[in-house]
Amino acid sequence: MEEKPIKKQQDLTWLENLQKNSWEPEVIISGIILAFLFVIPSRFFELSVVLIQDYGLEHIPADLVFVYFSAIISFFKIFLVSHLVLRFLWAGMLGISYAFPEGVKKENLFKNSQNIDYKHPTYYLIKLEAWCSMAYGLPISVVVPLVFITLYLILLIGIYLVFDLNFEVVYVIFMVTLILFAVLSLAFKKSAVRDYIGSSMNGTVSAIYQSNLGKWAFMLYTGVLVVLSLPLIYYDIRGFSQYRNEVNLEEADYNWPQESQYFEKYNTSGRRFGRAWTTTNLVGSSHMVLNLAYYERDAKDLPRMNELLQGEQDTLPWKEVNEIPQLYRVYLNDSLLQDLDWQSITSGMTGQRAFSTNLPMEDLPDGKHEIRIEKLVYLPPFLGMGSELRHREKWARFVFLKVDD
Repeated sequence: MEEKPIKKQQDLTWLENLQKNSWEPEVIISGIILAFLFVIPSRFFELSVVLIQDYGLEHIPADLVFVYFSAIISFFKIFLVSHLVLRFLWAGMLGISYAFPEGVKKENLFKNSQNIDYKHPTYYLIKLEAWCSMAYGLPISVVVPLVFITLYLILLIGIYLVFDLNFEVVYVIFMVTLILFAVLSLAFKKSAVRDYIGSSMNGTVSAIYQSNLGKWAFMLYTGVLVVLSLPLIYYDIRGFSQYRNEVNLEEADYNWPQESQYFEKYNTSGRRFGRAWTTTNLVGSSHMVLNLAYYERDAKDLPRMNELLQGEQDTLPWKEVNEIPQLYRVYLNDSLLQDLDWQSITSGMTGQRAFSTNLPMEDLPDGKHEIRIEKLVYLPPFLGMGSELRHREKWARFVFLKVDD
């Protein structure tokens, strides 16, 4: 009978010692995870581009998937950075508590400051310890739900790609699933699933924070977290619009094209090209090699595009497309280049598939010139819209200089 109180006291002592020394693994784990989190977004960027170009993922699901993962990463960045900042303050207050164990000596202050009721440094040290632990434990309430949602999303995207479905179908399935789950959760106040979720680790942690901080305070904290993550998400998705094959360039990219997106010379990061590119912006030879990025979605859409072209498409300069390069119209300055000889290649620099051709430059005078590319695109059906052709006159554009050999 005496062993149980002893065992209980040993457990409490072990737990207290563990809590006192928890800051060391907390800081190490936070630092390691943060190092990965600041690298991962570029990897997700590359993965999303590969899914679009090589596997035919449409730009709407690609945007949703990339923004979703970027949001998750941004949330955890804020969690962990906040924790490290609090631990930095905690370490400073710990040093103050050790260096000045007596706290404030009022007799050594100016008279107008001696009437203030100063707290001992350990008061703030204990407060900071509690805040650090609170900031570090909060992610537990979102980890498990995010894991299940992510796995479900990956499953749906996999089905979508393998069976070549319209994204509209996958989107409806995903939304109906979420609505059914929400309705069932509200309709049945007592159910095994509801009890299991509520008593799980993340459900318990969420209930602890809501009951101790207050429901509205917890919701406000979540809202602030979302607002703080928006700049990080925006930073991660910069340049992703280049890979939206079905749309025109954004006005900023069209009027002020970035050299790294069109010239291998300036693509020091080795990132895949989204539209058209060549070797350099200085042309001193009799020809220029022009490359167009390959998109698997174009190949899948060709039959449907020809069906639509047989209808009332008199306003389009295309009558029939038998191969992907026929979707493009290349202009040198204001002259349409006819009968270009395209060949399929794999770019040695980025490893992506592309169509390549030589543009004649012999008769071109020295100076500034422009390559402009138009494209015929197919808009897939989505929520009652799409399933139609569009002529994208601002699909790609860059300026180069012809120089004397």
